[in-house]
Amino acid sequence: MSKLINFVKQKKTIIIVLVILFICSVAIAVGVYTQITHENPKNKKEEKENANYEDLKNNFQRIFTNAINKEETAALDINYENILYTRFNVQEENGKYSINAKIPWFKGDSEVTAKINDEILNIFGAEVVKIKNTAKVYTTYDVDYAAYVNSNIISLVIMCKYKNGASAQRMMVQCYNYDIKNDKLLTIEDVINYKNLTKEEIQRKTNKEISKVNNQMKSIKEQGYNVYLRDENSDIYKVENTTNFFLGQNNYLYLVYAYGNNNYTSELDLVIF
Repeated sequence: MSKLINFVKQKKTIIIVLVILFICSVAIAVGVYTQITHENPKNKKEEKENANYEDLKNNFQRIFTNAINKEETAALDINYENILYTRFNVQEENGKYSINAKIPWFKGDSEVTAKINDEILNIFGAEVVKIKNTAKVYTTYDVDYAAYVNSNIISLVIMCKYKNGASAQRMMVQCYNYDIKNDKLLTIEDVINYKNLTKEEIQRKTNKEISKVNNQMKSIKEQGYNVYLRDENSDIYKVENTTNFFLGQNNYLYLVYAYGNNNYTSELDLVIF
């Protein structure tokens, strides 16, 4: 009888131990699951922002569809095609050159839009004429643009890809932000205020992004490749000197550092807010 009692007690002890082990296992599993599925919200937010940031950068060259994109804040009672359109569409190819240039133009007769048009014509249109008249080696010249309407602002971005013979391809980008209502070409300070940002946070992120890209370029150069290194101390990265910027899809602010504007390179950096 005593043996039976002891056996029952042992069984109860084993069951209790097993129950305790089971509870502990469940607690550990729940803890691990929570750790995986409920990470620090700040980290998850940063990961999402970083992924979106990289996506915007990687898809930059795809935005140039020669069309006007009306964002949610755009006034729907305005026909924007009566403000901005493709004035010159040059598509010619022969043994000396291949030209595919769609050059935008602001309608109207204000001094502001006239100044923008003159600059567009001098930068992009004049080169078409020059290539057609003087090309001695095979040259490719492509010009496309994108336009976005946010509130009363039309942001125009023009991209040009230019290759002359065996020289490196040159990629140029020019941006204009025109305030329709006030007939004004916006400065970077105007757009920073519109976005409710500060000069300090713009500068911090710009410095961080350029430093990150330059470190990547240095690493690639150490492997023996020819790369375009950035001068992180250059005044071009100072916010007050920023002239190439635009408001794009979903009201994102792009700062564009197109090194091909002054050098024979297709390298560019984007800082997006």
